Amino acid sequence: MKPRVLQFLAFVLVLGTWGFAEALEPLKLYDNFEQPLINPAKWFGSQFEAPNRFGGSFRELIRKTTQEEHHLRLLGRAYSDNGLTDGISLSLFRLGFTRPDTITAIRSRVQVRNVDSTGCALNPLPTLATAQIFGFFFNTTATVPGDGTNDVIANVQVQRRSDSIDPPDILEISYSVNLCLDRDCVGITTLGGGILGTVKTGEWVRLLLQWDRNQDRFIFQRDREQPAFVSYTGFSDAAPPGIQLKTLGADHFIANCATNPTPVGMVDAIFDNVFVNQSALP
Repeated sequence: MKPRVLQFLAFVLVLGTWGFAEALEPLKLYDNFEQPLINPAKWFGSQFEAPNRFGGSFRELIRKTTQEEHHLRLLGRAYSDNGLTDGISLSLFRLGFTRPDTITAIRSRVQVRNVDSTGCALNPLPTLATAQIFGFFFNTTATVPGDGTNDVIANVQVQRRSDSIDPPDILEISYSVNLCLDRDCVGITTLGGGILGTVKTGEWVRLLLQWDRNQDRFIFQRDREQPAFVSYTGFSDAAPPGIQLKTLGADHFIANCATNPTPVGMVDAIFDNVFVNQSALP
């Protein structure tokens, strides 16, 4: 095959990989954070800790990072429950979409500027510090408003694991789909997930999370690379989720530890150029 033909086929492949996700429904700009304040018609604040006030945390939401650039900045730091050495604690600091029930796709540029993730030598579970795109999408049985039991959630995130063997400035990009086992969705069963490669601190990456209901699957993509899929065949998606929530977040999953040093999760992340499916625009 001639070189020019090969080049053309490669171009078509790359273009198709990026464009096919939008074939479900066009993606349109939701917010580029150019306005002086967070737009309350588009966003609301969301925070969750389990257990409540388990170790103390610090959070900051800043719209503007410099005089020249406008982004959403989420900074969160949280600490382990030091009363036991078992399981993990959650600290979720998020900006939520005001009409989550209409959203089937979220795409955003993400940059992690700084991150800290330390675990516990006696706890086999690692600490995860993440900059996350997240959502509740449907319930597999019957909806009980405010109850996340049997809700299906999905996320794509830039993360640092406390047990990572990568250099400190190398972060994973992971994705997963999970079934909630309790009211607050603290306990989960994983339906599928994987890794979309790595990115360095200070580097931008564009992430996509999309629900393809017609094909019983979720689509995940970073930049223009090949997408990844998680199927949920066998589960009903007819009922809406009990918890209506879709967010951008600085979310931490911290290994509990009764010994020093106290594990910590911290992420300083920037989000920009947030797109959603066209019908979800306010």
